Amino acid sequence: MKKRKAVVLYGSLTGNTEMVGRAMAEVLEEYGFETRCEKLVAGKDWKDDPVIFWEYDIVVLGSLIVAGLPYKEVYQLLGLQGNRNIMGTSMHPGDDMDPEMNPMGRLNIHSGVPGIVAPSVATGSPGAKGDQLPTIYGVVYTTYGGSGVGPPECYGTLAVMEELLRVNGVRTVGKFACPGKEIRHEAVDGIAKELGINIADSMAMINRFGVDPEAEEFRNMAPEKIAIIKRYMGIEDDYSMLEKNDPLGIGKPGSTFWHYDSGKRPSKRDLTKAKIFMAEIIEDYFLTTTGDPRPPYAMYTCIS
Repeated sequence: MKKRKAVVLYGSLTGNTEMVGRAMAEVLEEYGFETRCEKLVAGKDWKDDPVIFWEYDIVVLGSLIVAGLPYKEVYQLLGLQGNRNIMGTSMHPGDDMDPEMNPMGRLNIHSGVPGIVAPSVATGSPGAKGDQLPTIYGVVYTTYGGSGVGPPECYGTLAVMEELLRVNGVRTVGKFACPGKEIRHEAVDGIAKELGINIADSMAMINRFGVDPEAEEFRNMAPEKIAIIKRYMGIEDDYSMLEKNDPLGIGKPGSTFWHYDSGKRPSKRDLTKAKIFMAEIIEDYFLTTTGDPRPPYAMYTCIS
């Protein structure tokens, strides 16, 4: 029996997306998949330990949302127009190549930069009837605030990540989204403006400061900058996302934002949903009478 393999790749700043990715990885391991869980971080050197897509049966790609799009480390790594263009170097007949590294038999292999290696998709859509090569099944997921419009905030990011997988030879069969901890935009935007950093870095700094304000990074920071962070953290800490109103008379307060209790998401319920979602994809696609996965027809979508 072939040992199935999966890789979970995710970008995470405040830990929300990481929690969901690890929950999915836990389920993959429970179903016997040899699973690699990898956080996409700036400056990571992939050369010594690359991710080679054609070695995996399932590729999971997750990201937080920054200004309506996936985190920059996600699309720059996998996108066609990122700073580290993944479709950079091709191998051609006659090049040195270990045949076992490419069981699909394709000659036009993009080596990937900086190390995520994917098969060419020029021969057709992955999983199409005319494509006789094994299908790589994909899952995309995101965590989002949704404070204003609710679930629609995540649709664009999920679509972009599905496209990132498609151009790298992966056929998406599942989309998952759940709320993450809502950080006040006033705090994020204020710190970004006064410290001259971007929104993503501001979000990450708020999270790091909240976890350990005495970390070396902050001990070495100029006092006036620390004062700015503390001022905006005070806005964050003093704000309640729940009202003391009990609108249904059941002992639960009303939420000031679209999603309930946004300050404590992903909740245990969200992670349970993520696990059930992944389990159903594995069961329906891989637990077959022959052990061969089913063709990638059905799309599983769970937007919490």
